[in-house]
Amino acid sequence: MSEHDSQDIDLQEEAGARFHRGSALSIFMSDRHEDFIALIFALAVAFGVYILVK
Repeated sequence: MSEHDSQDIDLQEEAGARFHRGSALSIFMSDRHEDFIALIFALAVAFGVYILVK
C-alpha cells in the first residue's frame, strides 16, 4: 500500500462529494458504538454540570 492509498483508507463518497469520516485507527467497532459512547459521556457531563450548578 502506498502512502497515498493509506491516506484514503477512510475516504467516503456520497452524492458526488468525497469526505473523510474520521480516523481509520478508531478504537471502536463501529460508528454506532462510537456515537453511543459519546452520548453517554455527554449525558455524564450534563448531569455533572446540573449537580454542580444546582
